[in-house]
Amino acid sequence: VYGGLAGLFIVTDDEEQSLGLPGDEFDLPLVIQDRTFDDNNGLVYLTHHMERMTGFLGNRILVNGRPRYTHKVATRPYRLRILNGSNSRIYNLAWSDGRPLTVIGSDGGLLPSPLERSNVLLGPAERVEVWADFSGMGKGSEVTLVSETLDLGPLSRMTGPGGMRGPTAGGRFLRNGAPFAVARFEIFYTEKSSLRLPGRLSEFLPLDAEEAENRNTPRRFHIAMNHMRGVINNRVFQMTGVAEEEVVKLGTREVWEFINRGGMPALPHPMHVHGLQFRVLGRMGGLYSGYLDEGWKDTVMLMPGERVRLLMRFEDYDGLFLYHCHNLEHEDMGMMRNYYVRKV
Repeated sequence: VYGGLAGLFIVTDDEEQSLGLPGDEFDLPLVIQDRTFDDNNGLVYLTHHMERMTGFLGNRILVNGRPRYTHKVATRPYRLRILNGSNSRIYNLAWSDGRPLTVIGSDGGLLPSPLERSNVLLGPAERVEVWADFSGMGKGSEVTLVSETLDLGPLSRMTGPGGMRGPTAGGRFLRNGAPFAVARFEIFYTEKSSLRLPGRLSEFLPLDAEEAENRNTPRRFHIAMNHMRGVINNRVFQMTGVAEEEVVKLGTREVWEFINRGGMPALPHPMHVHGLQFRVLGRMGGLYSGYLDEGWKDTVMLMPGERVRLLMRFEDYDGLFLYHCHNLEHEDMGMMRNYYVRKV
């Protein structure tokens, strides 16, 4: 991934096509990643062992592989499909002029209806879709998508070799939670557009946890760092290993609960589940604004001290599937397990 293996699969259907959302050159995929370069513009990765514990952070922000990303736009609506393709960095997205972010989609597609948010937290592998309307702006003006300051406690204040990255390997590191510009949009020409933001986007069934077999006893997964290893329920990854509590039945619904026990250091964990999409039922212990828990998800941010409950539907496939932290260094250190969907 750090070498460049990142991209988007864009999936559509008749329901989406009927909405008349911005398309073609007005439908912009934005893959955000951080990198560190040496004096010869070569990629630099993991210069200190503590970067495995905390996760790699670069000193340059790239969008679609380009630094200082700028896009020339017209005075009309655009659809921005944003992916956090970084190894471990969390983005706190907002508009530079204070306008709200109009969110129309998350990991698994469109939301039931648009949401307005002052900021959106985006952990590694999470996606957000934004209706960006540049109407009313004058030619030559600009607005920037930024990542605002995010206080991640000790994680935001680590410096030098004992923390994320010292002043070596191509310059100072950019701390997790530091503010910076992500993408600049310049008004290049004016035009009138008849596109309007739909009030309804997608049909969703009611979020009913009563249908879950274990609604009163959620399946719990404790996430922690243990002696420089990432563990889930005190276990590390085994290639085909599955514990008893990791076996589920095909054709059922369950409530899963991810619990971030914190520890030293207390670290965020974006938890990702393969093989399905889930719904977020609730979040306990949250200290931040901007979580994007709406819609169909496959990755959910889990900050230190938090627990998140998910409604899982094992409806389509049996077999062996992964679930893991999408901080890629944590995953490599063992914070990844299998779950097995068994035919009844």
